[in-house]
Formats: sequence, C-alpha cells, structure tokens
Amino acid sequence: MVDTTTDLTLEQIEQYLEAHPDLFLEQPHLLESLNLNSSPEGTISLAQRQTQRLQEKNQQLNEQLHALIDNAHSNAALEKRVHNLCLSVMDAVDLADLINLIQTELKQEFAADDVALRLFYQGQHKLDLPQVAANVSQLHADDKKLRIFDNLFTKQEPVCGRLTKAQKGLLFDERAEAINSVACLPLGHQPCAGLLAIGSVDANRFHADMATDYLSFLGEVVMRVIRQHTHQQHAQ
Repeated sequence: MVDTTTDLTLEQIEQYLEAHPDLFLEQPHLLESLNLNSSPEGTISLAQRQTQRLQEKNQQLNEQLHALIDNAHSNAALEKRVHNLCLSVMDAVDLADLINLIQTELKQEFAADDVALRLFYQGQHKLDLPQVAANVSQLHADDKKLRIFDNLFTKQEPVCGRLTKAQKGLLFDERAEAINSVACLPLGHQPCAGLLAIGSVDANRFHADMATDYLSFLGEVVMRVIRQHTHQQHAQ
C-alpha cells in the first residue's frame, strides 16, 4: 500500500501561516494543543492567547457545574415540598377543606402569587363546589376552551415556564397579565379530572428545568383525593 502522506517542511508551515494570519483566531481550539513558551514582557504571545483560551473554557465549565449543582438543590427542595403537600392533601376532610388547603399550602410552599384550580365534569354531572374564596371553577370536559391545552393533555405531563396569553386567561382571569411564570399540572388522565396551576409574577420562578416528575406525582395525589370527595357528593 502506497503511503500518500507528505511531511511538511518548516518553510511550508511558515508560508502557510503568513498566508493565513488569522488562523488561530478562526480556529482557537488549535491553541490548546500547542506547546508554547512565554514571550518577553510587554509582548502579546501565542502562549498568552492559549492561556486566555483555556481560562475562558474553564470558566464556562465552572458555570455549567454551578448551574447543575443549583438545579440539583432546587429539585431536592421541590421533592420535600411535594412530599409534605401530599401528606396534607390526603388529610383533607371534605372538598372545601381540600380546596382551601391547596390554595394556602401551594402559595406558601412555592412562594406563589396565585393558584388556579379548574375541575372537569362529564355529561350533566356538575360538581357542587363549596363557597370558598379561591380561584376555582369547573368546565365541561368537552368545552372548546380547553383546546388550548391539547398539547399538555396529550403529553400528560406538567408544564413549567411561560404559558400563552389565552392559557393564562383561562386560569387566572383578571390576574392573568400579572402572572409571568406557571407550573401547570394535569390532574390525572383518561379522563383528566382538571388542571392545577401555580402562578408567579416572577418570570424565573417556574422554568423548564424544574423536576416535573415530582409535580406529576402531586397531580396524581390531588386528582385521587378530589375524586374521592366528589364521589361522596354523588353518593349522597
């Protein structure tokens, strides 16, 4: 087999670098593999440029590491909050107690500014909702207004971050414009029993990196307790 490789001479390398003076600016990763000595004081050397490049890369890695650590701490705190909330929810004595508990506990645990609960009913079986000072209402499961949440219903997973203007309007009514980030949980599936939304005026309070598996579990627990109390209503 014929060796087609050709060793470059020092003269050829020099000619190439002279013809391409921006090589190391356009291909900065090449600096990381060079073995360079320091240049005399007062001059800008390739060694200095290489050091700067490595420092920038190290800074980026440090920032990524700190972001991962912060996110891990945030998710650990979220797990604890959800655990405590589930225990409280299961102790609710009736639907009114459950709604009040959801409102107060979620606002406190998540430092939220508003909590919305939208319950769905089938056929003519509307719920007898208690008179409570809370952002709660019911919609027919086939209501066309709910189509704006089709993507959420399809994925059957919580959504954290920013919602559309129409979605916020359905959940938070006159407070919709002030709400800038939301954790929106479907309450179960097949069929979905409703939507639970935790809203904040802080645009960064709820974000896509939040651990939605804990929120999914919270939604399942809330759904089961709601159905338990509504079944009691129909049985009476």
